[in-house]
Amino acid sequence: MKTFQEKLGSDIRILLQDAYDLGETAVVFSIPAERKFGDLTTTLPFFLAKQRKGKPGAIAGDIASRLQGRLDGVAEITVAGGGFLNFTLRRDDFLHRQWRSLDQPLRARPEKVIVEHTSINPNKSAHIGHLRNSCLGDALARCCRFLGYEVEVQNYIDDTGVQVADVVWGLLYHRRKSPSEIREIPDLAGYLWDLYAEVNRLFASREDLAAERRDVQRKIEEKIDPEFTTCLYVAEQVLLDHIRTMEGIGIQYDLLARESDVIALDFFTAAAAELTGRGVMFPSADPEKKGCHVIHYDREKIEKIIVRSNGTLTYVGKDIAYNLWKFDLLGLDFHYRPFHAYADGHPIYMTASAPADASTPAPPSPRVFGRGQRVYNVIDVRQSYLQSLIGQVLAQLGHPRASENFVHFSYEMVALTPACVREMGLTLEAGEEGKPYIEVSGRKGRAVKADELILMLEEKSLHEVQARNPGVSPEEARKLARVIAVAALRYFMIKFNLTTVIAFDFKEALNFEGDSGPYLQYTLVRLNSILKKTGSGDLETADTAGGLAPLDGKEKELYWEIVLHLSLLEIQVEYALTHHDLSSLAAYAYGLCQKFNHYYHLFPVLAEKDPAIRALRLLLVRMFKSRVEKLLQVMGIEIPERM
Repeated sequence: MKTFQEKLGSDIRILLQDAYDLGETAVVFSIPAERKFGDLTTTLPFFLAKQRKGKPGAIAGDIASRLQGRLDGVAEITVAGGGFLNFTLRRDDFLHRQWRSLDQPLRARPEKVIVEHTSINPNKSAHIGHLRNSCLGDALARCCRFLGYEVEVQNYIDDTGVQVADVVWGLLYHRRKSPSEIREIPDLAGYLWDLYAEVNRLFASREDLAAERRDVQRKIEEKIDPEFTTCLYVAEQVLLDHIRTMEGIGIQYDLLARESDVIALDFFTAAAAELTGRGVMFPSADPEKKGCHVIHYDREKIEKIIVRSNGTLTYVGKDIAYNLWKFDLLGLDFHYRPFHAYADGHPIYMTASAPADASTPAPPSPRVFGRGQRVYNVIDVRQSYLQSLIGQVLAQLGHPRASENFVHFSYEMVALTPACVREMGLTLEAGEEGKPYIEVSGRKGRAVKADELILMLEEKSLHEVQARNPGVSPEEARKLARVIAVAALRYFMIKFNLTTVIAFDFKEALNFEGDSGPYLQYTLVRLNSILKKTGSGDLETADTAGGLAPLDGKEKELYWEIVLHLSLLEIQVEYALTHHDLSSLAAYAYGLCQKFNHYYHLFPVLAEKDPAIRALRLLLVRMFKSRVEKLLQVMGIEIPERM
């Protein structure tokens, strides 16, 4: 549909050029809610009426008369609603055009996109809130790849921050473990889950211990052992745990960018020279910020400290330098080393502050990292003003295009329904039973590990699989349960508007007959079952299916509705990306599956005796399968063998 609309718009511009001055105005189309208004509509007459100070209806009528019978693929042009220009398509032509384009890849786009997501503090196991970030970020990256962009997925590792210092203090000074004993802890990320909450309770009640923690952080920054090497070991082991968790739900990374390397390679010194030279960063005149270097945040009219009075950097200072590097605006680069390989062979590289040791064989040359033309940072809404500040700084440094293409993909937090809190074995406090959602906090020790949530989803899915397929082997049942659990999780995490606090609920996520990942999977499993039972002769007949004439009126309209909406796949993915609305993809997928299941209920495929009708129905099944499989891939949803 996108290609068709582009050509239609181009043809309209050419045919109207002698009568109307369209300038650079694009002819934009949408599908009317009711088919009586045609298959496509445009508000172009309203724009021209404003330009000419005329009446939209009269202009629409004039345009319709000029275009009638002159547009390829359009059967009729009508005017409605006082100026809407409506187009009825030549349905048979459009159907066969869609069929012929099924296997055609989208054209590559000459732009590199960097998507940074996950970016969990490497101090304990991942929790449920991190899953929303990762699922959104991965779907965003998949949207970009589907649309033909070169995509690089980065995961920023804050391996020198206070959260890591918390657990390093807890290990060395609270639990009194030696570095060798720490290396013997089997599930370090899980061990730190409880330790992190425990030490934060101690810091809140005893200032002397909080001071010890601050001293540990100083030693980490100054590379003093055993704190420094313990910090690196802890961060790397926890990071491997995070990678394993995310790999289990189909999420991969290309580069792990470590904050310690940003510091060690002195990225901020290069950034500070330009920031100071252009007057963007300056010494604060505020007595309370004496000795600090600040940037004025225009939106809030406040000063943000970048360099503290003791010379240490704040988080935003390091982030400014890192994002300048992403756009290739820093003049510096990391060293790189292989860190991990996924089961499919895809490698993850990690930044390094020095080249590989001369005595060690050099690793294979990595891809060129960074140098993005567009950057998406998937970070929750609480970081909005810091991300906005970075965009402001890019513009102030004379990089307006980078500022425009620096995108904070923000989202609200994840909570739990009271029912989910009980199912996860957590305690509801007084008055919480009637709340719509219960907030979670890893710092306070009231959170749900990502692995535990996924395992519970898997167990509940397993029960459903075994109930529906009593003869399935335990191995296959477990495999199917995992695929269904992942689909339930990923769909749930993207189906809500980004500004909505979502309350995770097992029953809603695993609903096989409602707005859920398993429902989408069920629809595709049904389609695959139809195709498996179809003979080769039937498939060949489908390839040569004629027009829609053999279908009766009701079927013809339902059939056409599905074809028309299937054709919107590329447009829908572009909309989701442009408007930061991944929930629109979920709604689009759910709507398509509802339409098909309704159609199939009324008009079965394999039982149809008329060969022409059977061929048309098979054609629809194959078109639906092709398009919706691609859509589910964008959402990270795998299709199981059975349900």
